[in-house]
Amino acid sequence: MSNIEQFPTKWRQLYQAALFEANPVKLLERIALARNAVFDRIEDGYSKQQTGDEAALRDALATLDTLRRITERQNGYQSKAS
Repeated sequence: MSNIEQFPTKWRQLYQAALFEANPVKLLERIALARNAVFDRIEDGYSKQQTGDEAALRDALATLDTLRRITERQNGYQSKAS
């Protein structure tokens, strides 16, 4: 396990909480919180990030967007950002 995974940052904690949420309503809320945290981290600037963080942020956003679309489709929600 790398050092950045041993000490999860806020965005990583929110991302993991979204990945493991089983309730569809709570899941959409957790996805929104995690996406906001990822965007906040990106806005902080890549120059401050640890090695590999840029790729992890991109992967997290892609995963969260896919998870959101699947959840909305399965539960009949209308997407605002599709």
